[in-house]
Amino acid sequence: MTVFQNLPNESRVWLYQTDRALTPTEMGWLANEMKQFVTEWAAHGTKLWADGVVVNPYFVAFAVDESVTPPSGCSIDSSVKFLKAAGKELGVDFFTRMKVCVDTSDSIQQIDYHDFRNQHLSGDELIYDALISSLFELRNAWPRKLKESGLSGVIS
Repeated sequence: MTVFQNLPNESRVWLYQTDRALTPTEMGWLANEMKQFVTEWAAHGTKLWADGVVVNPYFVAFAVDESVTPPSGCSIDSSVKFLKAAGKELGVDFFTRMKVCVDTSDSIQQIDYHDFRNQHLSGDELIYDALISSLFELRNAWPRKLKESGLSGVIS
């Protein structure tokens, strides 16, 4: 996955999952809004070396090169505030934690966590694990096999 081309692998990543698939129009609008947001994103008045992208219809991500300027609690809060406002505009929740996205042969399927636990899973299914935190993981291990993810306990 080639995202955040101007940021190093060590950059910190925040992934946010929607509660439904975004439409192509919504994805375009949100991508533009995120680009505008990151041009002004700062920590204690110092601009962050950061970017924001719509990764797919279910995920958006922000990344920050902490070696240039570490994000502050207030700067992280501002990104959350931005996504809450965007979510209100789009009628979507970016803070859902009770759904799991699985990569099927032809699309991404979003499954309620409680239903996911009842699926017959081998562990080889590719899932979009929202618990990653580095750009290296996003680029190289996402999606990842269920058995290699934080959700591996559902198949044990």
